[in-house]
Amino acid sequence: SIQTSLADSTGCIREVVCPECLAHYNPSKAEIWNLEEVLVAKTTGNTFIRCSKGHLVDTYLLCGAYDVFPRPPPEDFTLPHLRKPISKLLGAVVLVGLWDTRNKEIFSVGSGFLVEKKLGLVVTAGHVLFDMGAGQRFGTPYFGRCTKVVIGIIPNGSEKAVFRYFSELVVHNIWNIDACILRITTRMRIDVDDVTLINNHEVPLKNIEDEKLEQLEMTISYELEETVRILGFNQGGEGVFEKGEHINQSLDFAKGYICRKFMINDCHNTSTSSGDSSSSTVCLSNTTSFIPRQEIVVICPTICGHSGGPCINDEGKVVGILSRADPTDRQRCYLVPTSEIKLLMSKAKKLIKTC
Repeated sequence: SIQTSLADSTGCIREVVCPECLAHYNPSKAEIWNLEEVLVAKTTGNTFIRCSKGHLVDTYLLCGAYDVFPRPPPEDFTLPHLRKPISKLLGAVVLVGLWDTRNKEIFSVGSGFLVEKKLGLVVTAGHVLFDMGAGQRFGTPYFGRCTKVVIGIIPNGSEKAVFRYFSELVVHNIWNIDACILRITTRMRIDVDDVTLINNHEVPLKNIEDEKLEQLEMTISYELEETVRILGFNQGGEGVFEKGEHINQSLDFAKGYICRKFMINDCHNTSTSSGDSSSSTVCLSNTTSFIPRQEIVVICPTICGHSGGPCINDEGKVVGILSRADPTDRQRCYLVPTSEIKLLMSKAKKLIKTC
């Protein structure tokens, strides 16, 4: 045992770690107590001790002793709010679709989120709006069809999105960033639950702030092993419905964790796996294929339709949007980091200001 191993040791300081911190944060950020302090707290009648992050922990649990009859927590005990609930974020996550004005159908569907409510700006994945398959058709907007971009939003008190707005493309960089910025421009006369009822009747928005939109906050800070959730509208089929049979308007989420940050320098040399002096050049100016400058790699079981959906941390802040999954390992996914999204946002605001 640990006690036996340390019996003949001198100069060792025994410490205990907050178990709640270990469960929800990177281990390097976990609160640590000196064991002697915890023992003193227990012997003086303090059955609970609180860490700097607000977790209330049983001192008997930390010291290794267990009561047959568990003691109730103190009267002022409240569970710490470690993770922002999904219900608080629903209003800012949107359903993005391309509506073919000739065939009267939605043929490309993804997810996104409102990033600037005062301007009605939405972030989604570039491949929802563009043909991003490598080749001569790469970069074809709206896949070469006559379309309008429709935005579905979850109303207050509801768990299902309705199509409410039309939007326009503001800025993109599909060669290096699988993301684009949309701007809500008009709304439909009434909320549309059935996509077959979408028509060309648009109502101008005199003041976007009157729509009382919600938005998500972005952060460029994240850590390896940090737990995250990806929010979006699953279009991969559910229950008796096969993929592509209907448009799912109910939001769901998938849990995972960050495992790597991936970055490519502009037109840099990469050594071969054999370790010899030969190298190959990766050029980010390629105009017929997508080469990301940087991505965040997460282990998360995402599904078709989550593309463009926000990946949030425990605080409910966006660390990136879903770009794609690895073709050989579907649980290994790639995010467009918020640092890249912020660059697009800066360009979008400048364009809007000059219009």
